[in-house]
Formats: sequence, C-alpha cells, structure tokens
Amino acid sequence: MSPIRRLLLADDDRALSSILSTALREEGFEVSVASTGAQALTEFERSSPDLLILDVLMPEMDGLEVCRRLRKKSSVPIILLTSRSEEVDRVTGLETGADDYVTKPFSTRELCARIRAIERRMAREPAATPEGPEVLAAGELSVDRGRFEVRWKGKPVALTRTEFEMLSALVRRRGFVLNREQLLEHAHGDDVVVTDRTADTFIKRIRKKVRDADPAFDEIETVIGVGYRYR
Repeated sequence: MSPIRRLLLADDDRALSSILSTALREEGFEVSVASTGAQALTEFERSSPDLLILDVLMPEMDGLEVCRRLRKKSSVPIILLTSRSEEVDRVTGLETGADDYVTKPFSTRELCARIRAIERRMAREPAATPEGPEVLAAGELSVDRGRFEVRWKGKPVALTRTEFEMLSALVRRRGFVLNREQLLEHAHGDDVVVTDRTADTFIKRIRKKVRDADPAFDEIETVIGVGYRYR
C-alpha cells in the first residue's frame, strides 16, 4: 500500500481551511482545498487524492452527500469534520461510508493522528495475490475483499466500508462470538471511540441489507450480553 500523501480538504470556513492546509503541508502532505461540496467533487477528479477531509455542513452540497456520491465509485478514505457531538450524527456519517470523523474543535495533531491511523489500517488489509483476491466464504455468503464485494446466494449486497469490515470479521471467525468492542476495532481500529449502540446499529443495517436480497437471512446471531457471531 502506498503511503497517504495527497489530501483534499473541503470546508466552507476559509480561515479554518487556511490554518489546516498550512499545518498539514508542514507535516509533509500535499493539500488541495475546496470550499463547497460541488467543488470537492470536481477537485477529487482533478487531483486524485489519497484521502479526503470533508466538513459535514457545506453550501450547495453537504459532506454526507459528497461522501455518498464518492462511495459509488471510489473507496478512498474519508474523514468527516463535524461540530455535532450526538452519536446519531456520527453513526450517519459512518453509515454513509466515511472511515472516521473528528468533532470540532480539534487540534491539527489529532487530525494527523486520525490520518495515520487510517494509513495503518489500510496497511493491514490483505492485498490481492497472483492467484486472485482474498475471498471469504460462509455457506451462501461470499465476501470478496479484493473487489470489495459481498454476495448472498449470488445476489450483490451493497455495504459501506464499516459494514463490510464488520461482516468480514464475523465471517473470518465464523462460529465464534465477537463482542462489540472487537467488531468496532476491526472496522475502525482502536483510534475511534464509539459506543456499544453504534455496533448494534451497524449489525442491524447489515442484516437489513442482506434481507433485502433474501428475507430469510438469519445467519448473524445475537449472543445476549456478549456480542454477535456468524452461524
């Protein structure tokens, strides 16, 4: 995996953007800047960044919508900047496909730490081999990590990155119970602090998405007081 070098920073607060971009460049990053969601999409195509930093509240198009659109064509890491602290907003951002979030106010040191944490997680992800990408299989379910694809009985299931990583963790440890903390660590590493309810929300979303393909899907078992396991 190549190191993260090129960043795209999208925030309508020009003063904050100036401070952040200067500090990030001093850390050795190449930084492109956008002040609206629409500009962020245009700049993404132009600069091909290794990672995006998106403010949630932007004119024309907010950061969540930018994230949704990019996730249809790219798995590039995304960090959301938000002034909101409620868990529901953090969960919404992660469900949309973001890899992490930072709540304002924050320090440049914290932001850089989040970037490096994502870089470490990407380095740990299995790469494709000459024989083909790694495919995890459990009965009728297949998880193709090389192509970032999930299929149930041959039908595609569209998952966000967080959902994909949680399901991969369960399938890898099929038959074993993973607690909520373990699931969140697999999905985000140990640098993101979220609550047990966040893990429950993602499991609920995974179940619903697979059941959209097959209402009879019931392979993810809740172990009361402990966590979850894939049957």
